[in-house]
Amino acid sequence: MSVSERTWGAFKSFVLYQETIKAIRDDMAALARDVAALGRAHADLRDRVSRLEGVIDGVAMVGRQRRIEE
Repeated sequence: MSVSERTWGAFKSFVLYQETIKAIRDDMAALARDVAALGRAHADLRDRVSRLEGVIDGVAMVGRQRRIEE
């Protein structure tokens, strides 16, 4: 294997590594966006559950109140 063939092979490997690193960076950026969206969805779900718990508590309080019979 000549020096030029080894140099060309090293260059191709370098370019392939650069492409791989760029793909990994893009994947990491997408993952960060997905995690952020998951955090927002979790907060929204927590708020919805809290509102439902409030409604359930309110209905339970109404059920416990004495009713005036006429």
